[in-house]
Amino acid sequence: MMTTEQLEALATAIDAGAEERGWNEGPLLVRVEGAALGFKELEGHPLDTLLGFTAPADWLALGVCAEGWAASLDAGCRPSQAKGRMRMRSTIFVARDGVVASGLRLAGDGFTLMAGEGYGTILDGLKCALGVPTAPPEVPFEGWVARMLLMLIIGDVPRGHRRVPWCQLRPSLEKYRSLADDGSWEAFRGVAAKHENVVADLTPEVAVWMDEGMFSRWVIGGMPSYEHLLDEARRACTQEAFSQLRRQLKAWGLPARIRKAA
Repeated sequence: MMTTEQLEALATAIDAGAEERGWNEGPLLVRVEGAALGFKELEGHPLDTLLGFTAPADWLALGVCAEGWAASLDAGCRPSQAKGRMRMRSTIFVARDGVVASGLRLAGDGFTLMAGEGYGTILDGLKCALGVPTAPPEVPFEGWVARMLLMLIIGDVPRGHRRVPWCQLRPSLEKYRSLADDGSWEAFRGVAAKHENVVADLTPEVAVWMDEGMFSRWVIGGMPSYEHLLDEARRACTQEAFSQLRRQLKAWGLPARIRKAA
């Protein structure tokens, strides 16, 4: 077993080595095998290697050191596309017993250890590779159903001045209500584990490898925010239809308040 202090010291040392090599280097996968360290330079995103991978039982810990971009949470776009973005390097380790240590370095600054576990697909991938449970879903299954319903209402083609009336929305709302009542993240993962193309960019084999928490974040991660979809649905619906929609969202325990324009 490895302690938090040991993992933090390892993360600090790995970042120091990366700083000596300089920036614009590819990701690095690091394993702790007994008293030895193993390194593998990766091409592409670390998830390309982690997805579906199961670490040998004698590996005590697994980590990734990778560069990326940091930006304000209010940027409204990916960090790599945000104005004022900054180059950053993150290093994260997960031990076999679930202990996590991670740190961050902005270009030109020092390395800072992070408090708590943090979050993200790389953390989830490291945990699943070691057989460590990931964090529970942050978004309930009803939240995914709601997003799917809102995207259906909005559609892909502008309607001009035509809005979705209640008589048109009602059958879809009843269908999605039934889906929410009968389904769950684990049941959805079970379907994705048996059939191709249930979830974009996710094979059945990887769905089996994931646990419920990682699966839920993978599915939600590629979707627009709930708040954005709700606002767009308001514009696409008649007042009566949107009133009925809000009633269902509240029944699912989801927020249904629209932000007023400043």
